[in-house]
Amino acid sequence: MRDRGVNATIEALPEAEEAWVDHVIATADMTLFSKADSWYLGANIPGKKRVFMPYAGGVQDYRRRCDEIAGKDYEGFLISA
Repeated sequence: MRDRGVNATIEALPEAEEAWVDHVIATADMTLFSKADSWYLGANIPGKKRVFMPYAGGVQDYRRRCDEIAGKDYEGFLISA
């Protein structure tokens, strides 16, 4: 934002947000995190949808994904003044 000289907002587009959530869930499903009956997933609240929100793919993969998005002019994001 600073490099663009923009004092504005940046928001993920709904389809990009959904794709990221799907990726986070798929990544967590490869671990034991999503198998636990834990408050961490909201399992302690009856009727609450179980959701693993942190990224379990590692910092290196997260950084690579961020760099890819930035390299594509923040594809999947709406930047407005």
